[in-house]
Amino acid sequence: MLISWLLTVSCLISAPVDPLKHLDGKVTLMPQSGVMTLAVKLSAQSPEDPGQQGTSGTRLSEAVEFDLHSGLNVTHVGSGTLELISEGPRDNDPGIDPRPEITRNRWRWSPPEGGSAMELEIVGKIREERREIGAGSSRSFSSTAGTIESEGIFLAGSSAWVPQPVNEMITFDLSVVLPAGWGSVSQGRRTEHSPSDDGFSFSRWICETPQEEIYLVAGEYFEYQERIDDVELMAFLRQDEPALAAKYLAASQQYIRMYSDMLGPYPQPKFALVENFWETGYGMPSFTLLGPQVIRLPFILRSSYPHEILHDYWGNSVYVDVDSGNWCEGLTAYMADHLMKEVDGLGHEYRRDVLRKYGSYVQEGQDFPLIEFRSRHSGATEAVGYGKSLMLWHMIRREMGDESFLQGLRDFYQQFRYKNASFSDLANCLQQASAVENWDIPNFMESWTTNSGAPRFRMQFELGSQSSQITLEQVQKESPFPLRVPVYFQTLNSDRWQLSSVEFPSVEDVPRQVTVDLGQGVVSVRIDPHFDVFRKLEPEETPPTLGDIFGTDQGLIVLPQKSADLDLWKEVATEWARTGNFEVVEDGDPEAGKKVGASQAVWYFGIENVLAPGDFRTALTIPDEEYIAEEVAGIRVHGTRPTSRSVDVPLDSIDDSDYRVVGWVTSPVAEAIPGLGRKLPHYGKYSYLAFKGEEPSNFIKGQWPATGSALSMSVMDTPPSMPIPERTPLGKPGQAINPNKMLEQIRWLTAPEMEGRGNGSKGLARAVKGIAQQFSEIGLEPFAPGGKFVDRWTVKNEQGEEIVLENVLGLIPGSNPSLSQQPVVVLAHLDHLGYGWPDVRAGNEGKLHPGADDNASGVSVMLESARTLKRTARPQRPILFVATSGEEWGLKGAQRLVSGGSSIPLVEGMAAISIDAVGRYEEGKFLVLGAGSATEWVHIVRGVGFTTGIKAISVNEDPGGSDHVIFHQLGIPGIQLTTGAHKDFHRPGDTAEKINGEGLALVYQWLIETLGYLGERVEPLTSTLDEGSDQTIRRPASTGSRKVYLGTVPDFADSGPGVRFDSVMPESPAEAAGLQKGDRLISLNGKVVADLRAYSQLLKNLTPEVEIVLEIVRLGEKKTVSVIPTKK
Repeated sequence: MLISWLLTVSCLISAPVDPLKHLDGKVTLMPQSGVMTLAVKLSAQSPEDPGQQGTSGTRLSEAVEFDLHSGLNVTHVGSGTLELISEGPRDNDPGIDPRPEITRNRWRWSPPEGGSAMELEIVGKIREERREIGAGSSRSFSSTAGTIESEGIFLAGSSAWVPQPVNEMITFDLSVVLPAGWGSVSQGRRTEHSPSDDGFSFSRWICETPQEEIYLVAGEYFEYQERIDDVELMAFLRQDEPALAAKYLAASQQYIRMYSDMLGPYPQPKFALVENFWETGYGMPSFTLLGPQVIRLPFILRSSYPHEILHDYWGNSVYVDVDSGNWCEGLTAYMADHLMKEVDGLGHEYRRDVLRKYGSYVQEGQDFPLIEFRSRHSGATEAVGYGKSLMLWHMIRREMGDESFLQGLRDFYQQFRYKNASFSDLANCLQQASAVENWDIPNFMESWTTNSGAPRFRMQFELGSQSSQITLEQVQKESPFPLRVPVYFQTLNSDRWQLSSVEFPSVEDVPRQVTVDLGQGVVSVRIDPHFDVFRKLEPEETPPTLGDIFGTDQGLIVLPQKSADLDLWKEVATEWARTGNFEVVEDGDPEAGKKVGASQAVWYFGIENVLAPGDFRTALTIPDEEYIAEEVAGIRVHGTRPTSRSVDVPLDSIDDSDYRVVGWVTSPVAEAIPGLGRKLPHYGKYSYLAFKGEEPSNFIKGQWPATGSALSMSVMDTPPSMPIPERTPLGKPGQAINPNKMLEQIRWLTAPEMEGRGNGSKGLARAVKGIAQQFSEIGLEPFAPGGKFVDRWTVKNEQGEEIVLENVLGLIPGSNPSLSQQPVVVLAHLDHLGYGWPDVRAGNEGKLHPGADDNASGVSVMLESARTLKRTARPQRPILFVATSGEEWGLKGAQRLVSGGSSIPLVEGMAAISIDAVGRYEEGKFLVLGAGSATEWVHIVRGVGFTTGIKAISVNEDPGGSDHVIFHQLGIPGIQLTTGAHKDFHRPGDTAEKINGEGLALVYQWLIETLGYLGERVEPLTSTLDEGSDQTIRRPASTGSRKVYLGTVPDFADSGPGVRFDSVMPESPAEAAGLQKGDRLISLNGKVVADLRAYSQLLKNLTPEVEIVLEIVRLGEKKTVSVIPTKK
């Protein structure tokens, strides 16, 4: 199931009319019987400032018409008269569209002379069945017009459960009475919530801003709350899952911060995540209603969730002028779904998929102008109303520039808040903010919103001795569109791609053909390679996908006549044919082959299908051996084009019917076939898929590579590749935590009275005491021997003096008794070098070493992670937090920890994570060292990056040597989180003001997600320690410390061979010898340097002031460099 079908409250909102109505109501709901009783008072109020309305009302002087569900009866009428004027289904239900229609009665209430409020008492039952909407399509979902039942309650405008005036907005003050243990959610702010005296639950919701409809959902919820500024953040879950709630509350905070920065203050008093009792993806003003499976999909937090929050600006605050088209869905998709991909550097891929969907789903006769878009109910309406609109905003943004574009949107929001707005209103606001000369945005937008179709280009290129001309022609049947098309080109004398453009001006008669001169020596040209304009893609630009078949208007399904599973395949085919344009035949039908040849798109079902092999004889091979393994119980799907188009044929002479897209669905597991029928329509963007089991579960998906483009040209035998440009996203999610909390910790730990936290110093003792106190305040369980927070012991130094060392241990216990001896251990060393011991650089003896990055940064991240997890998580396995001493003195604190320095032996620990030097965050420098110690680490790193958007680099080897390597000696997989080395490492310059606070927040968020996963994982990690494979982390031997200083900083993420230098420290021996960033070391004094570990071991054997010889590779050439290392 894909959340791409998340539906938002329909943005089609009628204009508030005078006088604005206000409803005061009290509803009592009985879930077991489905019965509700409602007492309401409808009155009028001034509409001058609907965002600040009170709840007191004035008399109504005119008649009011409203609809009520046919199951509801009016049992009491106050003053005035009530008459039934019609009954039957209504096809213009407000709200989320589409919904199953219901039978409803229309009533007219007439006030008495002099006017009065309308007061009614209503009793009845609402229990509409859930029905499948759009089954077999990529947008299928289950819906009900409204229901009151024991599993939960869902009431909306489509339920006709309150007497809301027809085609009018409304504010309300609603009291809700439910059985004990139940809770409710509606729009606005909850002002009261408590059990009532008679054992029922009571809540009150006040909504002071005009609403199209009144929602009420209810269930037996576990409730969680946070706050950001004046906005209440809430989560209502049907199970007690504080960790899941914490993720959503943190995401709410991030996205509200982001959109507040981009557009202005968030317009609603709250945002709530609500878990529904069937699978939905609904968005309402100030809350979203997600199904129990949907809510737990890991990608939702970075895809559909920001979309729902943004809708509280577009659609739920600035309303859509119904008659002029729905602009808000495309703009919301652009500023949410597209934006999140843009943050990840994948905006070009998202836009390509948007263009591909248009080509797949919008067939002849299905296109329409944007001003006719109202809501999504098919792949074609989505491709136009969301996709084409999204690309329109992208083209305008690219022309205006980001800041001007955002300023125009801010002005639009402020000017039209709680008002209806049209495409032209938005165009006028953007025009006012634009600094582009001679560009008429309203005229440009009118051309794009009043015409159907999409540009399709043909390129001609003429290479001359003095010039290189490119001619671009719009060859679609529709009128040409005004737009600027980016043109990238290379010349003979430069590898750099240059940018030009072909402009089709926004004039009364837009030209079909435009020629531009690119100058001399052009050797390569690419037209719109990053998909920045809305257009019809050429076949070579996009691979064939399942969506090409599902979107066809001339399709065929071929069944395997001799298959034992024929009946199951027939059921799938019947359902797909019912909702799509498919004819169904069996492969044994004499006419089947002829029909295949005449069809644009064909599904072959079953491995026994005798016609499928002909089309798949030359099909591409799935790029994953596991996919084609015989033991895989699942499905194989291919999408391919058996015919290809020659780039030499003029585009306008080709009929798209020349193309045939075919797919082959097979399943060795008969029980999986019905599930495939339900699931495959949701995977339209992919070329191949694989599923496992009877459910079945997807485990492989992908697209074939694009084969090229008719809109590119190169005179070179091998056309050069083109890098994806780095673009600044329109916005970025706010931080999950205020970094000031961690920066305060770092300033405390690096204060002069902490004496650099040298081992045995009073400063370190102060730090230990402070950390132990914080562990206690957080609520961690003391876990040092004897039930204390602090484990204290002594070690003799080189002079034979007794040095006191201390570790601080605090535990979040696990809920699974069988895992009580198998904790996840989180380590951050608290000690540093004090005044220069034990690891001081020459010349820094006696100087204070504050140790901000190393490792006050790691301690601060650990503390805030412990604080959050203790409050939000109930993990299955324990999570042990340890602030160690003696790390700088040969990992003595970690050695003590695993040698009896804990309340339990740690030999069965699941994993160890050392947070060490994470304060100098830069993009691409967040490293996970030691990821080769378990086969799962690389997948965990990738998955956490996908869920959070925070990219860490997995490094299989472990050159860092932090506390976790002691756990490697026990066979326990361990990693180090670090942001890498820098010039202040182990120097007095490692100070608090150089810490990247925003980077700390990202490391914190990454760690929280990782610990959440590990804490819930029951299975142990698969250790690779000492297995001897190339990716194995070898247990570290007992080693001495290095005595020399070179000044090279390795690239930890480089996979070799040898060691690549990421940088060279200024004023270092390496710099003096001429070593440079990017040099690759392959030998030292004649000994091969295979990897980082080998380099580290060789450095330990060197003597200060004794010349060494390095063999390096620089720009493909081997060089020999002599270096004289200094004393460390």
